[in-house]
Amino acid sequence: MGGRGSGRQATYCGKDVTEESTPLDIRKLARSGLLVNGNSFGWCWTVCDRETSSITIRVALQAVQLCYQKRSTGESIEQWVHLQNTPCRFGGMRQWFTCPACSKRVAVIYGRSKYFTCRSCCGLGYASQKEGVGDRSGRRADKLRKRLGWEAGILNGDGGKPKGMHWVTYQRLKAEHDRLVQISFHDIGRKFGFLHKLLEP
Repeated sequence: MGGRGSGRQATYCGKDVTEESTPLDIRKLARSGLLVNGNSFGWCWTVCDRETSSITIRVALQAVQLCYQKRSTGESIEQWVHLQNTPCRFGGMRQWFTCPACSKRVAVIYGRSKYFTCRSCCGLGYASQKEGVGDRSGRRADKLRKRLGWEAGILNGDGGKPKGMHWVTYQRLKAEHDRLVQISFHDIGRKFGFLHKLLEP
């Protein structure tokens, strides 16, 4: 069984990203009903349905113990992470991790190095921060396509107005979609023009 930190790492320049740094999300643990005092369970990360790393989590009162083994050194690590609770607006309590490095209240900690810490302490960025203007516009256009019930991919044609949607809403969303698509196409054209110049004899 793979140890923590054995998963795929970012391959492009700049900061590593959160999506590839074994994120441990307390919201997922809470929704799964696992954060019960005295409970012990395994948690794993997968890439393409293949397990890449795993840990054992033991739940105590207002804390969890993370137990894992570093594949690179074989070192067994036990790390305590304290929890915090805050009241929800409509009743109940929301749980948070307390970052072991900076004591900040966070929903997600990351196994970037030897110990789990928050995104800031790990020096991680988001994948969206590495996007260019064309990629970002294409991604936002795809979100609108999903809302409109159209086939994903800005190269695919429009699907028309969804049943039950007001015409004013449809026209507003379509206009925004078309604007984003034009930005994305313009950026693609700029990149291809740049590549064409590089390939010229």
